[in-house]
Amino acid sequence: MGGALLSYNNVATFLSGALLMAMVATLFTVKNNVMRLSLLCTGFIGLAMVSSEIPWLAFLLLVGFVFNFHQVSLQKQKIPWLISTCATGLLVLLFIGHLFFTLHISWLIVAILILSISGFLIDNESSVTASSKPETETEVYVEKSPLASFPNKQQLRQKYNELSNEDSFRAALIVLRLEGFAQVNQHIGRDFGDLLLSQSASRIKDLLESDEVFYLELHAKLAHLGGLNFAFICNLQGHNHLHQQLIEKIIGATLKPFNVANCTIEVKVRASYVHCEQQTTPFDELISRAFLALDSHPSKQIVAYHQQMMTEHLEQQARLAELANISFVDEFELFFQPVIRNDDGQIEFLELLLRWQHPTQGILSASRFIKDIRIAGLEYSLATFVIERAGELAMALRMEGMPVPLSVNLFGSEMLNEEFVDFVYAVIGEHQLRPGDLIIECPLDVFTSLDDKGRAMIARLNNLGLKVCVDGLGDNPVLLSKLPSLAVEYIKVSPALTADFSNQNNIRSLVSGMVEMHNQQQTKVIFEGVETLDQLKFVKSLKAYASQGYYYGHPLSSLGLMSWFKQWLQAQEED
Repeated sequence: MGGALLSYNNVATFLSGALLMAMVATLFTVKNNVMRLSLLCTGFIGLAMVSSEIPWLAFLLLVGFVFNFHQVSLQKQKIPWLISTCATGLLVLLFIGHLFFTLHISWLIVAILILSISGFLIDNESSVTASSKPETETEVYVEKSPLASFPNKQQLRQKYNELSNEDSFRAALIVLRLEGFAQVNQHIGRDFGDLLLSQSASRIKDLLESDEVFYLELHAKLAHLGGLNFAFICNLQGHNHLHQQLIEKIIGATLKPFNVANCTIEVKVRASYVHCEQQTTPFDELISRAFLALDSHPSKQIVAYHQQMMTEHLEQQARLAELANISFVDEFELFFQPVIRNDDGQIEFLELLLRWQHPTQGILSASRFIKDIRIAGLEYSLATFVIERAGELAMALRMEGMPVPLSVNLFGSEMLNEEFVDFVYAVIGEHQLRPGDLIIECPLDVFTSLDDKGRAMIARLNNLGLKVCVDGLGDNPVLLSKLPSLAVEYIKVSPALTADFSNQNNIRSLVSGMVEMHNQQQTKVIFEGVETLDQLKFVKSLKAYASQGYYYGHPLSSLGLMSWFKQWLQAQEED
């Protein structure tokens, strides 16, 4: 009997120690406050029951188990619920064994230890639930978004796949991009921006009343692709140009500028479309083509996708990869083209034109890769290369007794910083250049949007002896009120204003007025794109200062600049 008692005492001691360890673990690991308190109370009751061996404490222990079972049930988690159920059932069986089969009461602690496991599992699963909470909240937010009423991209895909399986399917996918919301979000707030976006999309939706626009769901034809992009599918079986008419109708109904919170807001629509026929193009590829069309021509309001865009896109990707390791000295070269004064036919200056000696695509003009240079972040490096090379050529011409100014084309933004101006100053000193030897040509939009810092950089370049030429007057709309304030030596008129001579009378008054205005400002006006004698006569009739174009010759490599210039001078002497 004494041995059995010693055995019971050992068991009780061992189980009590295990229970104490479980209670300590519960105190530090279970983060659910109610479950932690409940398990600790149950553990204390179990220790008191073992130490005092009072049977009625088992009933109080059972109450604690029932409370824990209730708390676990509220969590609606299967595994903790099963463990709690098993622990409660085991407690009842062990207590029955104590009452009727002389089982020592300390064995009830086993049920308490099993019960504590449910608390640990509830805590872990709660963490998982908490980690997924943001996603749930996001979903709720999306559901409450003003744009949630529009079909989404997946619904548009399903409809397209359904239509593409039909016989004689011929349609167009139209993608619309709303622009002008950056200002709204910045000055008024994103919530108002979302509401305005929803209202703008609703106005577009109301314009899609034609039966040839396919429904994506009940009473909904316009899908929201995300962000500022929307799309719809138009049937072209009965009308080949219906999609174009709808796009023009939508653009015409674009919201006019309005004032909100002292902020003028302009919402504009740009559109692209892709033709689609029966089972020829997967939906995702079709959408990619529409976005490619929009991104390829950011200045156009309506863009039709064509296969050449994909070819150009792939070529651009290849060029960007090549630019990552390009050597300007080995692959870039400067060509030149003269600018000729209209009064005496002499050279005013030579414009240096950048060319890329591409290994597979041949000689590329700057317009083919300038955008790539910007994307690759090489505009400043390229600008310094061009300035350095121009300085070398200007010095060589002066040493040969043929001083003639050289102009270089820069993108614009890279010239408006201290580092670039300091570099130009170093080049002037190194090559012993004189004032007027170099002319910098920059796009018109740079000068119409100059801030105080930009004007200061222009002034510094002028002080270094560099003349400034504004390029591209006529390429894009510009406020005429800004033109007289351009403190530059030259301004170039785009070929677009002189190309079509069937409308000379219509543009003469406009162009003549601009020339006269700049003449009064002591700015020399140069007309680009002069290719024929008739164009030259027209330009001279406008009293322009100089002309440039194929009429005087195509651009030539600067490697032959010296010999060409000598021949030019000789020809002028003979005349």
